[in-house]
Amino acid sequence: MLSDSTRDPDTRRFFSRPDQKMYKIHLPEIHGRLCIGSSEGWLITVDELSELHALNPLTGASLALPSIATFFDVAGVVRDSDGRITDYVIGYDNLGEVPYEVEHMRSYYYLKAILDHSSAAVAVIHGEFNDLSFAHAGDESWTALQPPVPRIFWDIIFRKGLLHAMAISGALVVFDLDAPGSPVVVTCVERPHSQKWEQRGCCFNQKYLVESPDGKDLFQVWRDSRWLPVDGNGWRESILPGDARMTVAFAIFKLDERRNEWSEVKDLGDLALFLGLNHSMALSTREFPELTSSSIYFTDDYIDGYEMNQQVIRDIGVFNLTDGSFQPYDFHSIDSEWNWPPQIWFTPAPFSSKP
Repeated sequence: MLSDSTRDPDTRRFFSRPDQKMYKIHLPEIHGRLCIGSSEGWLITVDELSELHALNPLTGASLALPSIATFFDVAGVVRDSDGRITDYVIGYDNLGEVPYEVEHMRSYYYLKAILDHSSAAVAVIHGEFNDLSFAHAGDESWTALQPPVPRIFWDIIFRKGLLHAMAISGALVVFDLDAPGSPVVVTCVERPHSQKWEQRGCCFNQKYLVESPDGKDLFQVWRDSRWLPVDGNGWRESILPGDARMTVAFAIFKLDERRNEWSEVKDLGDLALFLGLNHSMALSTREFPELTSSSIYFTDDYIDGYEMNQQVIRDIGVFNLTDGSFQPYDFHSIDSEWNWPPQIWFTPAPFSSKP
């Protein structure tokens, strides 16, 4: 799903990778909203008041989600004399209560959200410390998930009826949201270790969890992206049009679920991965031969800083593990104004369902 267009604000355009065609869908409901998740044909969006919404853009169906005011770290709401919300108050253990403007919360409070259609559960990574909460459609409030050791979470997926959450370190925590009484942690797996990448000085600032199409394997993918300033000044703090944050490397690890250990893999065989703000996904290139085997199709999910200047070049493309090549997608050639909100992979439900 591409960005908004000011010339046609009520329509969103979907670029189909297999047939290289553009499709238009009338979606006035999400104009101007940030999209922080895409799962099984559903989009999770953030409105102008920082509230979350779940929408199926093909059917028009929607799910009611709890208010942002019910997250455990939101201590209160500030309203002006007309009753309009201007700020949300965040409670910190060391700083006390700090108010943040609505627009700041909309842009920076959420990292990612995913939906499990079978249980109508939505999980969200949120807050300054990337905390994790969930709710079922119709719940009145969000429920915080607490791992045995505090973690800064970076990605989440639903797999085998359980919520899998990966910390920024690469450690894995698995939650059973439907356990009697309250959610419980059923598995913890420590991070992968790779001296090769550490010696190369790679800074893997984005990490993803991906399940194989048959559900048998679980991968985690590390992504290294670097700022490439248009004027060559790598120390400049401001963002200029033409600046870019581009992916330069990927590392992939596979989980041995008997030993609870990760091992690095250098070839994905007949798999193609789709990574970004979407529920990370793997497809078989035997079933979809138009895709390239052992490749990673990625969108730009580095939102921090883009709100300040929305004309930076988007980091979207395909990485081929076989030859180590990158092939960028240049959506500016389609229409230079389609750059905000960031693009996101969207898969219609019939194609994203598990066998």
